Amino acid sequence: MKILFSPSEKKLTHHPAQIPSKNDFYQDLIAKDSLKNIITQYEGYLKKSTDSAIQKLFGKKTLSLEVLRLCQNLSTSPLLSAILRYCGTAYEALDFETLKKSQQDYLQEKVLIFSNLFGLLRPYDKIPYYDLMQGEGFLDFETKKFYKAHQEQFLGFLEGEILDLRAGFYQKCLTLGNDFQVYEPVFIKGGKVVSHYAKYYRGILLRECAKSQIPNPKALFKLKIQGLSYPRIQNLNNTKIRIFYEVLN
Repeated sequence: MKILFSPSEKKLTHHPAQIPSKNDFYQDLIAKDSLKNIITQYEGYLKKSTDSAIQKLFGKKTLSLEVLRLCQNLSTSPLLSAILRYCGTAYEALDFETLKKSQQDYLQEKVLIFSNLFGLLRPYDKIPYYDLMQGEGFLDFETKKFYKAHQEQFLGFLEGEILDLRAGFYQKCLTLGNDFQVYEPVFIKGGKVVSHYAKYYRGILLRECAKSQIPNPKALFKLKIQGLSYPRIQNLNNTKIRIFYEVLN
């Protein structure tokens, strides 16, 4: 089983566990063969573009000089494990650092994170701070194009059963074919699908997976999760199952 997880727009610029940059850090990442050129383009674009263009790329109304410096010097910025670098709502709910070592190891083995810039990441992959708003691109780089170009390589890291905790944008980046049995949680409150807070519940669900160290997605059917009902199962076809949770609070 593999668990697919979205990245976060929000990231930590500093962390006690970060390490100094090393030459060609991208060589340790899954999409290493393409990343040298992408990083060079990214740094060059940020050094030559206007403030307004960079604000659009980052999805920010104002620019932090520290953040801009880190991004303009991506290849020499400090490195941090992806599971710690991202710190948005889903990652706050996951709260990786408070899990037991065995639970953290479970996530390191099972989870794959979909980065806007670096492609498919393992939780332990060390990356620098970067900003790239979902759906934005620069020069000839677009996230969806990048995933399409590496589709065969990325699919090779998946296994037969998939727990899909990705947001819709990342589901479109890498389509899972009939070779996989995909389980997709859906969160309902007041009869409506939760959208804004779905990130939070995906993080909660991932934390509970780690705490119970579930061997496969079917184990979720009997797993009690605080704040959520027991799931209702919908078989869409032979290769996709939706798991509906009612939010109780």
